[in-house]
Amino acid sequence: MRLIECARQAGVSTDTLRHYLRVGLVEADGRTENGYRTFSERSVARVRFIRGALALGFTLRDAGELVEMGQRGELPCPRARTLLDQRLAEQGRQLDAALRLHRRMQRAVADWKRRPDGVPDGHSVCGLIEGFAQDPASAARRDRGASARRRSEG
Repeated sequence: MRLIECARQAGVSTDTLRHYLRVGLVEADGRTENGYRTFSERSVARVRFIRGALALGFTLRDAGELVEMGQRGELPCPRARTLLDQRLAEQGRQLDAALRLHRRMQRAVADWKRRPDGVPDGHSVCGLIEGFAQDPASAARRDRGASARRRSEG
C-alpha cells in the first residue's frame, strides 16, 4: 500500500507518517516503479503501536527505544514499565506546577478585583501585573508550602 493508505489505516495524517519515517520509527517496505514508498500491514501496526504509546504518555524516543528492543529480540515490556513509572512521576511534577500556577492566577484575579486600572506613566506597562509580581520569592514560598501541605494531607 502507498503512504496515504498506510496513514489512513493507522489513523494518522500523512505528515505524521512522514515524520515517523524521517526519525526512523517506521520504514517503508520498498518503492513502486514510479518511486512511491510502499508499506505493509506491519507498518500500520507499528504506527498504531507508536500512537498507543504516545496516548499513555510515552515520548517518541521511548516508543523508538521499545521498537528497537523488540527488533533486537529483547523483551521491551520491562523497560516499558520503568519508562511509564518515570513518565508518571514527571506528570506528577508537572501537575503540581500547573496547580501552583492555577492558585497564583486565582490570587491575582482576586487581588486585581480590588485594584483600579493604572494609567500608563512611561515607567510601567501594567501595574496589576507588576504589583502582583513584585515579590516572586514570597509567591514561590507560598506555592511550595501549599504543595507540601496538600501532599501531607493526601
